[in-house]
Amino acid sequence: MRRTSRLRTTLLAVTAALAAAVTTAAPAGAAPAPAGAAPASANVGPVNVHLTGIGGGPMNIAAQAAAAGVMSQAAELGFSSGQCRITAGPEFIQVSQGYYQAMIKATCSGDPAVTAPTRSLNRLIGPSGEHISTVWNVPPGYTVEGSLGQLYTSPREGTVPIYHCVVRKDNFISADVNCEGQTYVSRLGWFHPGQPSDVATRPLMRCMVGKHREFFESNDPNCEGQASGGQHGWILAG
Repeated sequence: MRRTSRLRTTLLAVTAALAAAVTTAAPAGAAPAPAGAAPASANVGPVNVHLTGIGGGPMNIAAQAAAAGVMSQAAELGFSSGQCRITAGPEFIQVSQGYYQAMIKATCSGDPAVTAPTRSLNRLIGPSGEHISTVWNVPPGYTVEGSLGQLYTSPREGTVPIYHCVVRKDNFISADVNCEGQTYVSRLGWFHPGQPSDVATRPLMRCMVGKHREFFESNDPNCEGQASGGQHGWILAG
């Protein structure tokens, strides 16, 4: 993708408009080396959500549509403008004469305003077969394979936080705020490390597939016929 310098003034205006609009619209077995960056908090790590907005049309319209897409996603997840910053774009691809596709990327950090007691931990699959398990947004090119269960959005008795981590571009989840020495991405929610007796739960397994042992999560103790990396704990059914 290429930037168009002659629209610099317009793009600055779009960036300012995005911040204003978000205001009104009210993260088991050890992962392999190498080591990555640890989060700032030594106790409970922060939520970091990466958003992508895409829009089409003449350059200014495409940029505004991309900004509106990011704004809508941020507001839906409960983030305010003060929690979000644009990290890239607008960037453009010319589709035809006078028609462009624009992309804006933003990162929202901190605790979003959430009223629901739980969020669905969805397993996603990407264009090359790679997996991500997240309660947050679906990145471009990924589709939802299904829900693994529900994570609490705040601490409950007998629960611990669970996190989204990365090792060598491979996504995995962990109850370790330091991501077992790998790269921290985001806090996802809270789950039960031991099986509770008062709520319905499912096992949450770390699994690996293929010769490169790509990580994925499953409710199947047998890891759907693939290699097991152990059980994280128990996730709410539903």
